[in-house]
Amino acid sequence: PFYELPNTFTPNSDGYNDLFKPTINRFVASVDFRVFNAWGNLVFSTTDPALLWNGRYKGDLLPDGTYHYICTLFENRVTGVVKTESPLTGYIHLLKN
Repeated sequence: PFYELPNTFTPNSDGYNDLFKPTINRFVASVDFRVFNAWGNLVFSTTDPALLWNGRYKGDLLPDGTYHYICTLFENRVTGVVKTESPLTGYIHLLKN
């Protein structure tokens, strides 16, 4: 699949880069996407490949910082939907300013 994630977003409601979403999203049927804070607490999860995370947890905007993600892809193949062998992992820098 063609699926790339950025490493920074700025959910400050200025209309630019307010949502964390893939920069490339092709041939992905669904995901298991989870974001964790520095203490390992789950702060966001979705199965939608568009992600569209607004940087909020339980309605509140999270503080500036670095968050870790794990993303398992389920890709569209001729034979059906297939789970990829290795998940994508990385860091997200959330900047409000």
